[in-house]
Amino acid sequence: MRYARAVFILAFLFTVPLVIVPIIAIGQKSAPPEHQEGKPAAEYEAGGKSPVGEVEMHRDINPKAPMISAADFERGKQIYFERCAGCHGVLRKGATGKPLTPETTIALGTENLEAIINYGSPAGMPNWGTSGELTHEEVDIMSRSRRGQRKR
Repeated sequence: MRYARAVFILAFLFTVPLVIVPIIAIGQKSAPPEHQEGKPAAEYEAGGKSPVGEVEMHRDINPKAPMISAADFERGKQIYFERCAGCHGVLRKGATGKPLTPETTIALGTENLEAIINYGSPAGMPNWGTSGELTHEEVDIMSRSRRGQRKR
């Protein structure tokens, strides 16, 4: 009986901090980005304006997703629903075609995705690039825009 009670007390003492520490951490707010003289904090936040000019960039929840402008992301989304969703599914989880979830497409990489979109596959993927259905620019947009997931 003493042993069971001691085990219970030890388990309780080790479990309570594991529950309380994350709750406290969630309640704390992160500090705002440091301000540089004469520059608004919004310029230093992720996404927002491009560091290379006045191009609005797409904000992605996955830090491994490639950088893409908001306009290119929207164009990629349009092409996807016009050409790809019939086989790969509206939610990109696959149908007659393979799933194109961010985990899968990020692992493949931009160059591999470009090759697959350009030349197709023996499993039935059309050769969108070499057939002339998509331009080189559209293939590039598709290979970058399908690797992330828009923040909702």
